[in-house]
Amino acid sequence: MRLQAILGVVLGAVVFSSTLAAAEPIAAKRPKIGLVLGGGGARGLAHVGVLEQLERLRVPIDCIAGTSAGALVGGVYSSGMPLPDIRKRVESVDWEKLIGGVPDRRNLPYLRKQDDFKNLAAMTLGLDAEGVKLPRSVVNSQFIDAFLRELTQDQFIDSFAKLPIPFVAIATDLESGDMRVFKSGDLAIALRASMAVPGAFDVVHDSGRMYVDGMFVRNLPVENIKSKAPEGCGADIVIVVDVGTPMLKRDDIKSFLDVAVQAMNIATGRNVQESRKLIGPDDVLIEPDLDGYSPASFTDAKDIIERGRKSVASVEARLAELAIPEQDYQAWASRVSSKAPKELVPYDRVEVASTRFVPAKRVEEVLTAPPAPASQDELLKRFDKLYDSGDFDGINYRLNQEGGQRVATVAPIERHVGPNYLRFGVDLSFDTYRTANVALLANYQMTWLNQWGAQWRNFLRLGAGGELESEIYQPLWSSPVFAYARAEGANSLFPVYSEEGSKLLELEIRRAGAEAGIGYSLGRYGEVRTGLLIQKIRNEATTGIAGTLTTNTLSSTVRGLRLTGVVDQLDNPKWPRHGYYLRTDYGVAKMESENSSRKDSQLLSIDADLVETYATYTVRGSARLRGSLERELAGTPAPYQLGGFLQLSGLRADQLVGAQTALARVMVYKQISTLLPQLGSGTYIGGSLESGKVWNQLVTHENTPTIPSASVYLGVDTLLGPLYMAVGWSDYMGGKWGGYLYLGYTK
Repeated sequence: MRLQAILGVVLGAVVFSSTLAAAEPIAAKRPKIGLVLGGGGARGLAHVGVLEQLERLRVPIDCIAGTSAGALVGGVYSSGMPLPDIRKRVESVDWEKLIGGVPDRRNLPYLRKQDDFKNLAAMTLGLDAEGVKLPRSVVNSQFIDAFLRELTQDQFIDSFAKLPIPFVAIATDLESGDMRVFKSGDLAIALRASMAVPGAFDVVHDSGRMYVDGMFVRNLPVENIKSKAPEGCGADIVIVVDVGTPMLKRDDIKSFLDVAVQAMNIATGRNVQESRKLIGPDDVLIEPDLDGYSPASFTDAKDIIERGRKSVASVEARLAELAIPEQDYQAWASRVSSKAPKELVPYDRVEVASTRFVPAKRVEEVLTAPPAPASQDELLKRFDKLYDSGDFDGINYRLNQEGGQRVATVAPIERHVGPNYLRFGVDLSFDTYRTANVALLANYQMTWLNQWGAQWRNFLRLGAGGELESEIYQPLWSSPVFAYARAEGANSLFPVYSEEGSKLLELEIRRAGAEAGIGYSLGRYGEVRTGLLIQKIRNEATTGIAGTLTTNTLSSTVRGLRLTGVVDQLDNPKWPRHGYYLRTDYGVAKMESENSSRKDSQLLSIDADLVETYATYTVRGSARLRGSLERELAGTPAPYQLGGFLQLSGLRADQLVGAQTALARVMVYKQISTLLPQLGSGTYIGGSLESGKVWNQLVTHENTPTIPSASVYLGVDTLLGPLYMAVGWSDYMGGKWGGYLYLGYTK
């Protein structure tokens, strides 16, 4: 008996200890929790708020699958970036610049800016032997690519399962329509492919395929979390965050844009419905209330994130069941943070992929010139400089390992519509004096005609003020020095009014000429030129009575030397808010006409602008001086004009004509609403105070007094140019009032 008792005690102890040993791992084991972050554009920023609440509730995340904006937030979080840093970045970034894809105009080479004051539409087409080419996207992705590079900290890994939190991103193969699950490689490329909304952002090229937004195949990748490895995460419990845009109601579909949005919703909604069927009774579905926020509401990032935080309240009790003790959660968080990159690894080598029309040598001069960029920051700064040239839709790089070295291979994506560009535009002006002018504009530019960067630029104006210009621009010896040759012709009607504003006659002025010379580029600031010119001019009175004119027809030849200097640092030529502009044009000319002897003259034109914004108000000061320094009509190829909106508002357009004109103006305006960057900068209200004078008038040969004027206006920055609706008053001949509608740049 005694032996049996002893054996019983020993056996019981063994069984008890075995039970404890088995019980410990069971107690420690918890369900594997996967997180699904759906796509929704700006609405996807709500994911940040949801993640903040999951951390507060101590819910550990074992794997993440994301599409589009869900891939952006999920991928960055999976890479180990702390949530406070993620929130700070998405709230502080300039989303208008990011989704606009437009570089700071002040940093652009002057060659890209010199046509900006011709009212050409924003859209640029391509034209070559293959025909007309349309852009592949509305937005250049350069700034988004750089943003993703900074967020992902150059993580290149053979499996995203090795990230601090395992992760996959969903994209759509544009050629086959199949789903691509990004599981490895360059994390920034994976995120960019998943969020490449077709038409808005350019496609992503990877491994010889083209990819666009994953919303078309799986906007809510539940299956990728539930499937067993290696296809999925094999999660036991899934938390699903759906931020998709709801279907529009009948009354909300009012325009072709609404139809396009609804079609996108239908295409996405089908696969979302299938994915939601996979959500089981133990899973958690979170649907943030994002009413009032569209996929484009990126500037409302802070409010959208807050909506994400609030959305967790309805399922907080269920999430509390998934929480783990504080000590265990801190251990999980420590393991995640320990895998995160502590600092960017420098590149051992930077290589440049082949180019299509920009000489590779020019690209390499910018990207790899000593000292070679060794860090992400250095490389992205060089990208900005190259992107500003205007030859590229984007510049990105891919990371890989070669022979133990970390190599960054730069892939410059040259403009799809390049290297030859075609733009159109229109000028419209109407006023209460029953004056109406309409002109159609076209600009065709051929670039990179040779390895030194020669260009052929052409401009055509049909309608009021018909004009044709053509210029060859040739940089010399890869230096700032350039040579140019240009030819131009114009045919315009030149009204002549009495002092009271009645039309006396109308002159038809035909001009044809050529100019050739050399210049020096000041880079992004401007340029200086000097050249020899010759012009043939014919003035003919076509209507009215010539009056004091000695003849109805006058032909003349002008030969001379011309010196031009331009500095352009305005941030926006349409509605500038910061910067300055100065253009001076000085000519020494000899004019010979049929009815007079040779006459020497000096002609001067000065345009100056200084713009600054204070709080919400912009102040723009302008000065204009044009004409003969001798103030003599006899040596002037064509008299100079003043009058009209912002040129002594209240008067007729070009009402005052003389040998020299001067204008001083102060404009104050306020932006009262914004538009998408692709549609324009916004709507403005403003006013102006103006003062002008004309010397040696064409009809009376007298000088005008200094004439004060003012205007008030409503303006819109449109795709077709600046639109003004204005009323002006001028203290001249008893006071003049005028109303104006302008589409185009004022002088």
